[in-house]
Amino acid sequence: MKIIKDKQGFVFSLDLLLALIPLTILFGTLVISMDNITYLSQSTIFQSSLERHASDVADALVETSGVPYNWEQTGNPSTIGLARYDLTKNLSEKNYLAPAKVAAMDADELGELIGPEYDFFLNITTTDGLNIKTLGSYNESAPNIARVERFVLTTKLERITSLEGLIRDAGQPRTYTTIFPTNNAYLQIYDYWVIVINRGYDSAFVDVNGNRVIPPDEINQHITEIKKQINETYLYNDTIFRDNILVVRTQSNPGASMDVYVIAAPKGTPPSQINLDNIKIRTAKLILYLWTR
Repeated sequence: MKIIKDKQGFVFSLDLLLALIPLTILFGTLVISMDNITYLSQSTIFQSSLERHASDVADALVETSGVPYNWEQTGNPSTIGLARYDLTKNLSEKNYLAPAKVAAMDADELGELIGPEYDFFLNITTTDGLNIKTLGSYNESAPNIARVERFVLTTKLERITSLEGLIRDAGQPRTYTTIFPTNNAYLQIYDYWVIVINRGYDSAFVDVNGNRVIPPDEINQHITEIKKQINETYLYNDTIFRDNILVVRTQSNPGASMDVYVIAAPKGTPPSQINLDNIKIRTAKLILYLWTR
């Protein structure tokens, strides 16, 4: 009988052991799963926080004009923003980017807005493919990357002044003038170009502040469009804005007419992009990528 009891005890212990094995495996799996769940939860919370910060930065760029509102004119912002500022309403025009603000913004200023613990890549491109602004470098190996985009209105180039529909043959030589302002801050971000649309003149010249920009021999009736960059040394670069004087002098050419434009282009803009089409306001997309350093 004792032997039988011992055998029964042995069988009971073996059954219990066999039962505990799957429980142990299940418990271990549960512990591992909890670690994964905790990691995924933390990763999700971190990604959500990163995306929220990226969204806040994008909103600040497209909905505010910065501090001061005309920081691009002084080159000394407290906080940058890209929205055009309407002086008549004393309000920022949300999602309407001022070209001068976009041109003036640099990586250091954007980095100050985003914060030192983040890296970024910003790209502003029109919906038809014209690149407006790129800052930073995309890091595809970063473990967590937030991406936000905003649709905006903006333009690549700015028409600063023009003599449009005014220059026509009057049977004798005539002189036409217009003015446009520059200062040191704008000369840091912009190159200035003259575009001439010629319809029949054989001789004319364009001067800026008494300096020859386009000589008479470069304007003839066989060339309908002339564009020339204004030498930066011809322009005023004081702290405050000063008006530059553009002079166009034409000879008599029956039936001839001409339009002249002064265009501001962000520094580094290739000559192929200096045209009247690129001064038109277009729909563009601002895309911001953000990740931790």
